[in-house]
Amino acid sequence: MKNISPIITTNMRNNFRSKTVIIIWYGTTLLILAALAALFIILLIAPELNKVSPDMAKLELYLGIILFSASALGLGINLSALGFTSMIKEKSRGNIQSLLATPVGLKEIWIGKSLAIFIPGLILGELLTLISLIVVNYIYFVPKVGFVFSPWIAVTGFFAIPLIYFCLGLLVYLIGLTGKPVNANIIAQAFLPIYLNIIIQILIHTTIFDVSSWTFTLANIGLALAIVIIVIIFQFRISKEKAVLSY
Repeated sequence: MKNISPIITTNMRNNFRSKTVIIIWYGTTLLILAALAALFIILLIAPELNKVSPDMAKLELYLGIILFSASALGLGINLSALGFTSMIKEKSRGNIQSLLATPVGLKEIWIGKSLAIFIPGLILGELLTLISLIVVNYIYFVPKVGFVFSPWIAVTGFFAIPLIYFCLGLLVYLIGLTGKPVNANIIAQAFLPIYLNIIIQILIHTTIFDVSSWTFTLANIGLALAIVIIVIIFQFRISKEKAVLSY
């Protein structure tokens, strides 16, 4: 596994060569998050704060959804933006074949390239989550009810969601490496909107989970573990022949 670090640095450098594409994708991430946060603030947070006695549980819920969305959008859009283009370029240019001609193992290629996609998304997701926490609190909550914070909301946003996307990135790159990158891209593109929509609907319209509780964090960690199980099952498909011949 000693060859993973050079693979990560080289691929991260290659992934960020197209600055225009990166600016468009990351700009889109910021716009979507800003629109979602504005929607929650205008329709839910502001009316609640205008009450004589604001419901702190509801404020925690709305803040939790914004932080959850910030983390998921940063990681998810990054995976969608970098994952597919990276796999297509590498297979069309013969990069995988070139690496396999060196002492680098196929699993090292898989893990290294997965981490090269995950790390920028992790940084973006953590920054967006932290900025959202600070901005929403100091502009809206602190003047009226004080700083709103829950440890479990933080654990979910800063740890559980990144864990899900780390595992998902391994799965997506595994499928792209041993099969068709298009199939891997379908998973990467579909997961974010489906996952985000289901979680928001559950949090707002049901009492199954409380966004500030340990059960919600545990449910997200459970999802990550489920993806890990799929990765473990599919990793036995890894072979040099499939990596070279699949497009």
